Amino acid sequence: MLRAITIFGLLTLPAWSDSAPIRETSAAAFVTKEMPGFYNGYLFSCTAGGVVTLFAPDGRNLTLVPQNRPDTYVQALFVAVDSDGTLAISWDSRSHAGIDLRDSSGVLLRSIDTGRYIPAHLSFGEDHSLWSFGWQRDAVKQGFPDKQDYATVRKYSSDGKETAAFLPRSLFPRGLEPGTDHWQSRSITVTSDRIGIHAVSGTVSNQREWVELDLDGHLTGRWKLDPSDQFPGVVLTSDNQAYVHRYDREAKSRRVFRLNRALSTWEPVSAPDAALYGTDGDKLVFARWSDGLMHLSWFAQPLELTSPPAP
Repeated sequence: MLRAITIFGLLTLPAWSDSAPIRETSAAAFVTKEMPGFYNGYLFSCTAGGVVTLFAPDGRNLTLVPQNRPDTYVQALFVAVDSDGTLAISWDSRSHAGIDLRDSSGVLLRSIDTGRYIPAHLSFGEDHSLWSFGWQRDAVKQGFPDKQDYATVRKYSSDGKETAAFLPRSLFPRGLEPGTDHWQSRSITVTSDRIGIHAVSGTVSNQREWVELDLDGHLTGRWKLDPSDQFPGVVLTSDNQAYVHRYDREAKSRRVFRLNRALSTWEPVSAPDAALYGTDGDKLVFARWSDGLMHLSWFAQPLELTSPPAP
């Protein structure tokens, strides 16, 4: 199991040699029950009362407190960071849900009220559009999922208006909601030509699949995932390479696998002796822990196959 931590600050370290990471950053931390979220070089922690602590790659940190909430209870769900520094924070309360948009210093710009729809996961597109993957409450029994069909993916313009809704709940088997909030794990990534979704797909939390759509919402691929896939699940680079960290039963060890879409297989690749933690553009980011620190290392692609692809 990976160690769960709470982040307190970042220290930038010198780059290693050509055969080592492109760069490395360390975070002072101590063990708690939650893994921190990661988004394009930023670490974040959603804590009690909807407070978010955000740590930037340059060492800056922000503490963001909920504002103008419809009731006293609020829970922050996820944080996304646009290329221009704009922050998006999704949240849920007893009666409403929504997304706060803030500038790079944390000042609230606007709030998007999403009503019964819970935007559990967020991703910015290259055109600064904002996308979410989530689930919807029932109109009568608010603590339960909607009995009617609904779109799990929503798109919002820069001024906070919903402009599209894709991927109906009915495309998935009965059971848990596909867009349920796997805590601080990134389950939607938008690149220049596609949307990648890590969805729950069945009655138990380890039944999952990787789903891809084009930017018009058309389904282009679905691939079942292994129950041993680890936090943060599938990660997608800006050049559309999908990777996952899982237990390899043949090698009897944790390894990194890359999706071969043509063959619909996940192929093992060479990787550092660390946990795959996310992506930053076309780079893969790995994490390891020692001496009370979380160490993040950026590696270039491609990683070479370590064995022939499955027939």
